[in-house]
Amino acid sequence: MDLNLTGRVALIFGASKGIGAATAAVLRGEGAKLALAARSVDSFADGDARGDGTDLRLSADLTRPGDPEAAVAATVARFGRIDILVVSAGAAQGGVFWDIADATWEEALQLKFFGMVRAMRAVAPAMRDQGSGSIVAVVGNAGKQPNKRMIPGAAANAACLALVRGLAEELAPHGVRVNAVNPGPTRTGRWDTLVARLAASGDRPADQVEAELLAGIPLGRVSEPEEIARIIAFIASEASGTVTGTSLTADGGMTAAIA
Repeated sequence: MDLNLTGRVALIFGASKGIGAATAAVLRGEGAKLALAARSVDSFADGDARGDGTDLRLSADLTRPGDPEAAVAATVARFGRIDILVVSAGAAQGGVFWDIADATWEEALQLKFFGMVRAMRAVAPAMRDQGSGSIVAVVGNAGKQPNKRMIPGAAANAACLALVRGLAEELAPHGVRVNAVNPGPTRTGRWDTLVARLAASGDRPADQVEAELLAGIPLGRVSEPEEIARIIAFIASEASGTVTGTSLTADGGMTAAIA
């Protein structure tokens, strides 16, 4: 499907790895112009750029006030506008509830939720003034179905979903759409680290740990980053032009809810 994204300008936060990097590759393939933001430009792989050098790479830390605004300003200065914003940043540590320190909760909210607030707040006025735009937040299925050992991340995700819904109503009269994609387990570095940590703590082989985790997924496998990226590209495009204020869960059937 041609998503009609040729020449569209996309700003991606969290673009150097995982789902963010995969989204950059998909949007690049669709002909979009890209501004790629990560905590450090050194975190980008050498091959993750357009051969003609037109991708804009930016250093932006969403926990640091002012960085998102600087990234937006640099993107507008280079390309003249921003048509798509993708926010794909943030992870959280877990544990048994009564053992989780305040710092863990604060870290989860600071990067995932407040980082998303900062990114959206920075770009919303530009999209409002141009009368168009699409914002896609990469949130997570735990925002709807919390895991008892990952409550800080689930709480941050739930807050992000509330943000998406509220901002969608604010921006809809200006022709700007706001949506979320809720991935489940996805084969990124974070997944590999989780499997390795569980294997080490239980003195079990990694393939056994992964098999146990997959048992809770009806499709029996984790998502690939490219699969989530294609969903993000679709939601960001005008192929989903009347979709706003909602979230699409892509977790292999893990979330037990009426569709």
